[in-house]
This record gives sequence, C-alpha cells and structure tokens, in this order.
Amino acid sequence: MDELMDLDLDPPSFDGKGSRVFAASHACVCNALKKPHYPKNWIHANCAFTTQHKDPDAAQKAGPSPTAGLGMPNGGLQVVNPSKTVYDLILQRLATSTAVESYDFADQSLLSDAFWGRWVPIPYIYNALKTMAWPETHEEIWQDDQIKNIHYLLSPKPWEEKPGEEIYPTHRWWWTYNLERLAHEKGNGIMDDF
Repeated sequence: MDELMDLDLDPPSFDGKGSRVFAASHACVCNALKKPHYPKNWIHANCAFTTQHKDPDAAQKAGPSPTAGLGMPNGGLQVVNPSKTVYDLILQRLATSTAVESYDFADQSLLSDAFWGRWVPIPYIYNALKTMAWPETHEEIWQDDQIKNIHYLLSPKPWEEKPGEEIYPTHRWWWTYNLERLAHEKGNGIMDDF
C-alpha cells in the first residue's frame, strides 16, 4: 500500500481550493444489512461501486469518479497532505454550516460536503468493506487476490469470533493472518497477548 504515499494530491499551498484535496475510496451506500437508521437513498442503485460492475478489472485499478453515485468518500482510509488551511476549512464548515446537524455519517458527510467532487477516488481494494464481497452489493468487482486492506465495519468483528467459527470468509482471513502473526511473535520471544 506504500504506493498511496505517492498519489498526486494538491500541495498545501493550494489552500484546499484544488481538485485533489485528499484521496479515499467511496462509501458503499448499498446498506447491505438494511440498517433502518441509514439514509433512504443508501441503496444499491445509488452506489458508486455499482457503476463498475461491467468492468471488474478496471475496478481493481481505479475508483469511480468522485461524483459517482452519492459521491461520498469513506472515512476508513484517507490519504492527505497535512495542511493547516484545509484543517481550518473543515473547522469553519463545522462552525457555520447548518447541514452539520443533518450529517448521517459525521466524517464522511462533512468531507463530501466541504470538498464535493474535489477528492481523488482510489480503488476499493485499499478500503474493501467486508460487505462488498456479498452478492447483494459488489461481488461482481470483488477479487480476493487484489484486496490490500479490509475494512471490518459493523459487528460482528472477526476478533469477536473464535477461529474456525467465522461468519464471513473475510473474517477467516483475519484469523489466518493473526494466528500467523502470533506464532511469529512467539518464535521471537514476544508473548504479550495482543
């Protein structure tokens, strides 16, 4: 994932006015778990990733346009050039926008409001929500061997389950890697129960 550090983003000197303020994957707005408190427009047809179903290979290399679907970045992984001016713009939006009270997802809603269409969409593989592998969301683009980072949103989390009793295949991945990590650490004299 080191390649994310080389993304072409606006330099701090652009003062948050450029078209590449930060990078993120889109929020998947399919509401696969049918959470009743989610916005009514969070449906499969409004999801940016749905626009990539016809070209799964391209979905591994590029994210949909920043304005595709509902145009909302996911807050799980962001790439930024630290900037006091951008920080101040965010604080100003928090202090002055009446929309803040209606934000359904604080960070995501705020960033999409403050920087609408002015962020760099990265492929889902860098922030693959565990629900995106499901048939009702984006199994059309999901490719196990391309995933670089899984976002274990919503409960249950894999670490809340026991090895061999995982509910989702991606939870099994977590246990496989975690058990390998623990064995490696034990072999190096590290036994801290983490």
